[in-house]
Amino acid sequence: MGQLLSVKNGHKPNKVYQKLNLKPDLCKQYIQKTKLIMRLTTVILIATFMQASAAGFAQKISINKSNVLLVDVITELRKQSGYNFIASGELLNKARLVSIAVKNTEFKTVLDQIFNDQPITYEINNNTVTLKAKPAGLLDRVTEWFQITDVSGTIVDSLSNKPLPGATITVKGKNQAVRSAADGSFKLLNVDENAILVIKFIGYKAKEIKAEKNMGIIRLSIDVGELEEVGVTVNTGYQRIKPEQSTGAVSQISTKEYESRVSTDFLDGLVNRLPGLMINNSVLFNSTDPNGNTSSRPLFNIRGISTMSANQNPLIVVDGYPTELTLDMIDPNEIKSVTILKDAASATVYGVRASNGVIIIERKQANPGAAQFNFRTTLGLKPEEDYSRYRWDPDASAINASYVRERQSLNITPATWSTLFNPGVGNIRRSIPFYIQSQLAAGIISSAQAESSFAELANYDNLNDYNRLFQRTAATQTNTLNVSGGVPNALYYITANYTDNRNNAILNDNNRFLLTGRTTLKLAKRLSLELTTEYQEQRFNSAPIPVVSQFAGYERYEDVNGNPNAIISMSYAPVYNNFLLSQGLLDQNYYPLVDAYSVSDKTRTMNNKTIANFTYDIGKGFNLLFGGVYETSRSEIRHLAGQGSSEVNAWVNNYTVTAGGTFKRNVPDGDFLRQQNTSSTGYTARTQLNYNKKFGDHSINAIAGGEIRSILNKGNLASYFGYNDQSLLQQPVDYASIFNGLASVRGTLVTGNTLGSLTSFFNQTYNEDRYLSAFSNVVYSFKDTYSLSGSIRIDQSNLFGSDPRYKYKPLWSLGAAWNIHREDFMNNINWLHQLKLRSAFGFNGNVAKLSLPQVIAQAQNNTSNTPILTSLVLASNANSSLRWEQTENFNLGLDFNIFKNITGSFDYYTKKTTDVMGNSTIDPTLGATSALINYATIRNNGLEFSLKADWISNKNFNWNTGLVIAKNGSKVLDVYRTGRYDPQVLDILGYVNGYPVGAMFSYNTTGLNNEGHPIILDPSGKSYVVNTSTITNPLVAAMSNKDSGLVQYSGTTIPSISAGLSNRIDVGSFYFFAMINYYGGFKVRVPRPTPVDNRPLLGANNYWRVAGDELNTDIPNLVDLNSPNPSWAYRYNSNYVVHGDYLTLGDVTASYRLNNVPFIKKAGFKNFEIKAQVSNLYTVGFNRYNFSMGTGSYAKSYVTPTYTLGLFTNF
Repeated sequence: MGQLLSVKNGHKPNKVYQKLNLKPDLCKQYIQKTKLIMRLTTVILIATFMQASAAGFAQKISINKSNVLLVDVITELRKQSGYNFIASGELLNKARLVSIAVKNTEFKTVLDQIFNDQPITYEINNNTVTLKAKPAGLLDRVTEWFQITDVSGTIVDSLSNKPLPGATITVKGKNQAVRSAADGSFKLLNVDENAILVIKFIGYKAKEIKAEKNMGIIRLSIDVGELEEVGVTVNTGYQRIKPEQSTGAVSQISTKEYESRVSTDFLDGLVNRLPGLMINNSVLFNSTDPNGNTSSRPLFNIRGISTMSANQNPLIVVDGYPTELTLDMIDPNEIKSVTILKDAASATVYGVRASNGVIIIERKQANPGAAQFNFRTTLGLKPEEDYSRYRWDPDASAINASYVRERQSLNITPATWSTLFNPGVGNIRRSIPFYIQSQLAAGIISSAQAESSFAELANYDNLNDYNRLFQRTAATQTNTLNVSGGVPNALYYITANYTDNRNNAILNDNNRFLLTGRTTLKLAKRLSLELTTEYQEQRFNSAPIPVVSQFAGYERYEDVNGNPNAIISMSYAPVYNNFLLSQGLLDQNYYPLVDAYSVSDKTRTMNNKTIANFTYDIGKGFNLLFGGVYETSRSEIRHLAGQGSSEVNAWVNNYTVTAGGTFKRNVPDGDFLRQQNTSSTGYTARTQLNYNKKFGDHSINAIAGGEIRSILNKGNLASYFGYNDQSLLQQPVDYASIFNGLASVRGTLVTGNTLGSLTSFFNQTYNEDRYLSAFSNVVYSFKDTYSLSGSIRIDQSNLFGSDPRYKYKPLWSLGAAWNIHREDFMNNINWLHQLKLRSAFGFNGNVAKLSLPQVIAQAQNNTSNTPILTSLVLASNANSSLRWEQTENFNLGLDFNIFKNITGSFDYYTKKTTDVMGNSTIDPTLGATSALINYATIRNNGLEFSLKADWISNKNFNWNTGLVIAKNGSKVLDVYRTGRYDPQVLDILGYVNGYPVGAMFSYNTTGLNNEGHPIILDPSGKSYVVNTSTITNPLVAAMSNKDSGLVQYSGTTIPSISAGLSNRIDVGSFYFFAMINYYGGFKVRVPRPTPVDNRPLLGANNYWRVAGDELNTDIPNLVDLNSPNPSWAYRYNSNYVVHGDYLTLGDVTASYRLNNVPFIKKAGFKNFEIKAQVSNLYTVGFNRYNFSMGTGSYAKSYVTPTYTLGLFTNF
């Protein structure tokens, strides 16, 4: 093996040449010598593992290089000859650029040719070549003394101020050049005082600048045209494709764009930044899946909703592999780029998981060089709610109390009070006005006392007490530290993040700790390893804090002495509760302050993740990847209800049997603990052959491979009654009698609070999904002008049926692209730098786990038998034809770049998802009249537009704009359902046959008649008076009947249009960023004022009282307000369905870099940046009520901003 030699003077190597693995001799005199030589650096250029011999001297060399650095030529010589090279960094900095072309030439002859025109000579000793400076003549020395200087500086990005390692600095007109180091610094020795430096970096505009001894910070600006050519690739997770060759619909956001705002949550930084990606936490989609489970969730989808199952979110791919972990485990500080795949050409390679779109997350990697530290800290504050600005009536307490008083007076008699002592009546929860009226009617209090009590209710509002007792300023603090560096053959990147989040509600908070390590290793000449390991831990603490509008304004949380007070409307009748206490039972009242501090839910989640990719370079364009990801997740969910809480008291009382003046508690008093442990283990193993080669005008980028994937979920639930959290002991309980519903253990004085099913307290779950897949994607390009792509994937899974028609059915796509701007006839259009037409067609899939191919039965205790027997209950029938939901995609797109600084794209798409899992009628002889099968269809279509403009770009001023607009429409087909067809049901259904996803329905209510009853119209204009809720009334049935025409479509509740406008202005060390969001093309229902509500809206007191009031109000009479059908006609009135379009000023960010402050430089900081941000600053709704869904509800008339301050440093 060739011996690694030390540099004789022991100098530190110049960072430019660290990529050659040149190691200095760290001798004892290192410190002293560096002081004397003033940053002179020394490099051992080559460390070889080849056997050197005398035959090496005669070895033939073939090399063809033009205008390259001397170090690059020496690297090639070392590979071919096996010789070691020794030189000083100072000497190499003097070297000129080299041009040489030889074939089968002797080693020494090649050296002579290289150094003939260099200020360097060489000596050969054994297998080592030592480089030395050529002796200079007297005249040369004198001239050099007066005309040369050493030049140094640092190259950085003009916007982010981050160093640009590897930039080339050349002396114009001379063969003298150097590259910038990992921190962007460079040093050129012996430069003529009148020289011009030419600075170049891939993807940036070249800059020429006069040489000076101290060049300081030199900023390079991004060249959009250059990026299109060489700097950017489309990352699909499986492969990287040149933008000009891509045929699919993809959108991408870079680090600079993403980090323009301060993000503590990954998704926040993507809102309206990528066309087609809908993220909206203010607008909720209410839906019911085919199994009858209802949900209400924020919008998070790509190109609309195309399934009725719970799995509607896009597939998340992190560093090349899909993840089963949650998005809140992604550190936004690590984002390098985010790419969304929207059509078949880009996403079909993900098969049956790609129908909802794919989000590709690529995280930051290390650059070679010395260790670079990056520290970021942020603090965000969100003030308490200002309830005085809500649309509630300022007399809310008086209005509600007055209405209840009038309404209940119709039913209260002198005997009402006495009935409250009976178990069947006393356990009914009623409001304070009811009890006042009952006491008045029974003669217990006088009229004057009753009026005084009602006045006390009307004059008190609990809003201030609510804020004082339950609210606080929310705060989110993050701290991130990472270190990265290494040599080209061994890079490392380690990052740690801690986030602490305190909610507005007291006792509700969470924190998160993330630790990630990534390394890239060159194990051999052709073999490399990329390894990522992660640990994630998250904790949630929550307590049952009541919602401010949950109770009437006159309810008190504390008594006059500051002790917890019972909420009467949520408690048993006070007199009956006193009776229970006298019988030895527990307090049945509800005390919000007691529950807040005695009931808690704590969740702890721990995740581990490992990604490993071995890549072997086969040569000739081929490389082979063996890799995979292994993820584990473990959660502990702990619900503890302390002794004395309303939850424990209710259960203890419900199973307390009284007889003969004694009582027996079948559920013991004490704490109650429910503990659930879940674990998830998932892995993906992948083998993939990659091919990327260019043959003259032809190029091919292809992959083919296979995957095996498994996801195992396990869980167990256990509960403990009479538990002591200190001793960890519990008392014995007769669970068999309780959960089998035996009358002998049921309470006699308190009823209705049963524990429910046994599985709510004790159960075990086990579920495993397995997949086996094969895939391929090929992109062919001719002259980088015409491109064709094709992809195919076959997925097998234990979730699919055995029908061979579907079992081996592949998903595929075809795409084409035409770079029109490369055609000869476009050469004279100088302002047009890119014009690409692309189109794609194909199929994606989605797995809806609502049914299984096998017969599923569930074991249950059959209490109808004596003794009790265990029986099997059929949960679902076998479905041998079960298959994935299939989405047919078509996309037509146009990409453009004009004037080099304006880029954009247009896209038109259609998505038709068939075989959607839904309910459908089946042959009754199969054992049921309906079943969950692949039956329904959902169609989506839309338009997308994006624009990025770099209006002004120079050294001291930059202005960039981003614009994103997307429109989506949908329609649900072939959905079968029976039952009620009225707005109350349809509004939470989400999927109604023949209408868009999220359809909303209403009655055409025109007002009131002279008795205060609502009037509705059918499509023909015929009017109906709604004055009863009796089900025998034909009108009542018609109001829930589809064919009656009384129920009319009002629009979709999901925004069909979303837009985002971002602007960033850089002025010197300062930048300003602002983001405006718009959502439109949907309808909202404005809540109607009614005195029935705990917090009545403005105008609620204007309900109908006497004939003639119908001319001034449409709020029904006293009785109708609390009757189902008349109140529905009022609440679901189409006149109060308005356009939901709204706009928000989402983010305003200001940043200032203090890099040039002397003490910052002296402290060793390379970047020191302070950012201030206001999020959610303003909103406006474009309807007659100025109702914006950006506030979260109609009652709230404003948005609550979040104020964030951040410090970002590099050292």
